[in-house]
Amino acid sequence: MTGPSAPPSGGRLSVWRVLVGVLVALTVVAGIVVVPWFLLRDEAAPGAATGPRWFGGYYDVTATDPPADVLPGSGSDAVVLAFVTAAPGDACRPTWGGVYSLAEAGDALDLDHRIAQKQQSGASVTVSFGGARGTELAGACASIGDLMNAYAAVLERYTVTTIDLDLERPALSDVLAGDRRAEAVARLQERQRAKGSELSVWLTLPAGQDGLGTDGLRSIRQLLQAGVQLSGVNAMTMDDGAPLAGRSMAAAAITSLTAVHDQLGRLYDDLHLALPAGGAWAIMGATPMIGHNDVHDEVFALDDAATLNAFAQKQRLARVSMWSLNRDRACDADRQDPAAASDSCSGVAQGDAAFAAVLGRGFTVTPTLLATPGPTASRSGSAAAPFTGSPAPPPASTPTPTRDP
Repeated sequence: MTGPSAPPSGGRLSVWRVLVGVLVALTVVAGIVVVPWFLLRDEAAPGAATGPRWFGGYYDVTATDPPADVLPGSGSDAVVLAFVTAAPGDACRPTWGGVYSLAEAGDALDLDHRIAQKQQSGASVTVSFGGARGTELAGACASIGDLMNAYAAVLERYTVTTIDLDLERPALSDVLAGDRRAEAVARLQERQRAKGSELSVWLTLPAGQDGLGTDGLRSIRQLLQAGVQLSGVNAMTMDDGAPLAGRSMAAAAITSLTAVHDQLGRLYDDLHLALPAGGAWAIMGATPMIGHNDVHDEVFALDDAATLNAFAQKQRLARVSMWSLNRDRACDADRQDPAAASDSCSGVAQGDAAFAAVLGRGFTVTPTLLATPGPTASRSGSAAAPFTGSPAPPPASTPTPTRDP
């Protein structure tokens, strides 16, 4: 075979040939490799902006306790309502824990009225999608459009502008659902901006002593690469199961948070996204399970709450939450197993709302977190109609849609 001939010694290539060669090379590269624009920048692209620093406990909407007239917490507190999941049978319709449709929760739990009362008192109400039980909407909705409508139905009904995506298994490991979720949330944020306001998005993930797992880090990456303006990552520092080895629960939580902090720094740097002035701490949240945890011998006491709050204030964490407001009270004396976790009390000696008071020290809910008109997404596909099946059970018999308990 005859090889290519070399140019004459000392000869020059035509300028036009050089230009054509460069253009062909660029065309080939552009046709084969699609690189996100922010990866081509030498400097970091805009990332997360510093938002309000806030405390807001989770409130289990379908827990066994009868509903109060107004959601718990003082007028300055935020409340994170848990959890919106898909309807039974994995239908792409939002429900409260798979137990009540949005309309049924309004009737049986007076939820619409209670949310409105809370908002009128000056507090922020956030809705959390997901949890440990049931099916997260991204796993039930087959298309991005359907998923957007399902999310939007909740946002519009309750006029909330801050959402919490609580991803636990199996939702956490569902890659395709993660892609749908990321694209749907990015589009919802775009719609909100078109109306002159913002949709704040928090991602809540389980964290161990080594920080977030591979699935959690991928979930963050999916949202960021879809263009979601992520307000922060909230680490669930609970039910770790790692040996405490004489450490307190607060110390174990701080170890987890420090690992998450380092992971987020590396991830944002890898994506060429800038962190706020406070670094990764400024986009982080911490959520312990107060009192007796599901893991035997793990007890998060009031002293742990004080230590974690001091750490949050020192590092300027953006958010602290807790599981849950329903449990923020002492158990009745006749409780059968005081060492077991309950969905209605902490299992430790305390006054009512004592954990919220300690964990919430130093946090102030600013007006930017408060409710404003919701996104403009269509409400077609809303789950406002009751289920076509058995009626919703009364609150006293509804299961907890979250975790054990």
